[in-house]
Amino acid sequence: MSKRESKLTWIGVFGMWTIGGAIYPVLSDVTKVVAPMNLVFYRSFGSAVLLGALLIIFQRSTFRELKFDRRLIPLVVASLLFNPGCAGTLAWASVKIPGAITALLFGSLPAIATIFGMLVGRRTNRMAVMGVVIATIAVGFLVGHPSGTITTSGIIAALLATVAWFAATEVWVTFNPGYSLLLATFMQTLIGAFGAFLARPILNSPAVHVHEVFIGGVVFLTFAFATQHLMYLGISSRVSGAVLTSFGFVNPLIAALVGYLFYSQKITSMQSIAGAILLFGVALVVRNEKSSLTS
Repeated sequence: MSKRESKLTWIGVFGMWTIGGAIYPVLSDVTKVVAPMNLVFYRSFGSAVLLGALLIIFQRSTFRELKFDRRLIPLVVASLLFNPGCAGTLAWASVKIPGAITALLFGSLPAIATIFGMLVGRRTNRMAVMGVVIATIAVGFLVGHPSGTITTSGIIAALLATVAWFAATEVWVTFNPGYSLLLATFMQTLIGAFGAFLARPILNSPAVHVHEVFIGGVVFLTFAFATQHLMYLGISSRVSGAVLTSFGFVNPLIAALVGYLFYSQKITSMQSIAGAILLFGVALVVRNEKSSLTS
């Protein structure tokens, strides 16, 4: 991997850590005024418009890569798993449980990826596994006991969102169609937008309203969604599963900070200590797989 590619990969990893964490508390706040599946449609369609504009301006020729052949199958499957599969259930769960809890459940992704990798015979560094174990335990203490109502249906929905994200990742990594990054991300968000629109009747979503697109939180989530998917697909083939899903560890920490700064949520001493332990675990994961980013 060249120095430029290594640098871009690090940017993608740190971007997933920070942007992903900021999404959870904003998502919980926005779903108070916007129907969950409508929100998923707004941000996915808006992301497709943004990415499509970038394609037209900078990489118009890449549209020629798109062929209506079997390579579209994994692209469509992964797109629908990401959105509305993951995003839809996550948005719905955000109405039922605090954002910190959804972040906690997504914190299980690295452990799931590591265990799955072992089962299918992927090489896993022992120190990285130790880091995953340490960080997974710390995530639970980091979240603590957030304020707000917690329902069983919300927990189940958040778990389904986590599984959908993992399944979509495996489909994408295993059957990557080979399109350029910007084109692949544009196609994913566009297909996801159509999937979200068609899924709206399942949750009896109200009619969509143009003015909701311009709500501050919706605008943020739209830009964050486009950026997050661009970064995630960009690093998916360059790093191990533990590093790829390490955002699941750091996101709760960022979510707690955003909740504290903007939504008057409290951070206890135990959460602060757990946050430090969590970062230590993440450092073990990244340090022992750093060669995959620099070699």
